[in-house]
Amino acid sequence: MAWVSLQSVTISAGGKALVTGVTFNVDTGDRIGIVGPNGMGKTTLLSVLAGDTEPDAGIQKTWGTPKISRLSQWQSPSNSTIWQAGADANPEIYHLAEELKRTEALMAEPQTPEQMHALTERWGNLSERFADLGGYEWDARVRSHLLMMGFPESRWHDSIQHLSGGEKHRLALLQVLLSGSDIWLLDEPNNHLDITTLGWLEQQIRGFSGAVVLVSHDRAFLDHTVTRIISWEDGFFWSTPGSWTKYRNLREERLKAEVNRYQRLLEEENRLKQYISRYRSGTRARQAQSRLKRLNKIESAKPVNGRQPIAPQLLHNSQGKTGREPLATIVNLTIKRPHRAWHPLTFKIPQSAKIALVGDNGTGKSTLLETLYDSPPQIQWHQEVRIAYLRQSAVSDLPKNINAFEYLNEQGYDREEIYFIGHRFGLSPDLLTNTSLDSWSGGERIRLKLLETLMLPSQLLLLDEPTNHLDISMRLSLESLIKDYPGSVIIASHDRAFLSATSTHTLWSTGEEFIWDKEPYRDDRPIPHTL
Repeated sequence: MAWVSLQSVTISAGGKALVTGVTFNVDTGDRIGIVGPNGMGKTTLLSVLAGDTEPDAGIQKTWGTPKISRLSQWQSPSNSTIWQAGADANPEIYHLAEELKRTEALMAEPQTPEQMHALTERWGNLSERFADLGGYEWDARVRSHLLMMGFPESRWHDSIQHLSGGEKHRLALLQVLLSGSDIWLLDEPNNHLDITTLGWLEQQIRGFSGAVVLVSHDRAFLDHTVTRIISWEDGFFWSTPGSWTKYRNLREERLKAEVNRYQRLLEEENRLKQYISRYRSGTRARQAQSRLKRLNKIESAKPVNGRQPIAPQLLHNSQGKTGREPLATIVNLTIKRPHRAWHPLTFKIPQSAKIALVGDNGTGKSTLLETLYDSPPQIQWHQEVRIAYLRQSAVSDLPKNINAFEYLNEQGYDREEIYFIGHRFGLSPDLLTNTSLDSWSGGERIRLKLLETLMLPSQLLLLDEPTNHLDISMRLSLESLIKDYPGSVIIASHDRAFLSATSTHTLWSTGEEFIWDKEPYRDDRPIPHTL
């Protein structure tokens, strides 16, 4: 029997139904991925599964008492230190440890034989349960998880209040993994994780004995973890077994079949209308009435949408030039930060190159992009180069108490430009004018900063984690733009599918040096030796 079941559930927002007829079960061993564009109710569905939100219609049932842990996008642990957040992640282990201590303390005191027998029996039961949960290896497990999540031992006593948003997200994810729950509900768990940690998380999910339901826009991550995809991005609930790639292929086939069917319906509709118009009266009036009934059936058979979803078509304002001469020559570029330095870097940025900047968190990718943007003397530009730079902190740098229309207007865009460009970046007029920026989602914020960056006149784009918070449709649109961009681009990202689709060269970041590689990024390629 399933742990959790949804039957004919409806999810709404602002009084408008986002999806109806949601029906599926969550049981042991399930690996379910929820996919689709931002704003379609995926987070709400996780909340309904957890029992935190009542569905607008339909039934949510839970059988037995499964333990459910949920990771939200902006979750922050409430513990005082990093170590405590990990050590207290499984409340049952914590309480068993406390009970064992109390029982052992009582056993050390004078007791009657009957009392000692009862205490010994109690200690044995507690100890057995503690061992079954891995309590005796708990500290070692917490240590290994903290290290894998990028928290060195020197930081374990740091206050959580001083962590960045990305660090809080990683720590909250660690708590779910250590929770001892039967079901993990994960909302974009791969945000703020580097490629090494992503691979480790994929192993944790595949090896978990319970059930996992996750929301993600990372195509490689979905392919490596889930065995079922559910979505309603085409206007109706759809569940299909397999990976994201299989879902994409099946969806494309279905959409093509729907388009062909719709075209045939339109052709038949046009033919019937001509017949009815010609023979509505006269000797063939009866046949015309019969055709009219068929026409009404065609109207009822048309798809509700009537059209295939359209992906955003992004714009840029590149002033890139062509030629054999490199865009820049970099010789012995020294990169330093307090208490840290990297080996001198020498390489050339080719014209129109799309360079994947790849490495674990903390190895210096953002530092390199900042250095390139500052253009020290070791960088020789072979032409006048304008640089457009999207910083990783861009989504948190937006002002408060102002809407996007006012924000863009202050930068020189007129009314028509704002609405036209905003539409191309998936930002509606209502969102641009009626909603303060501080209430925008992460996906909406990064689209606005991409608009701002890409519309600057440039020959070189520096993009630091541009895919964070973007849905798959938007990532595909950004891929197309980068491939068509006539200038050069350097992209720091942990989205393996995105880097594989866009890169022509790779710059590997190891933490001690940057290694230039003339080959494009591929997920299965190891870091080469220094070239």
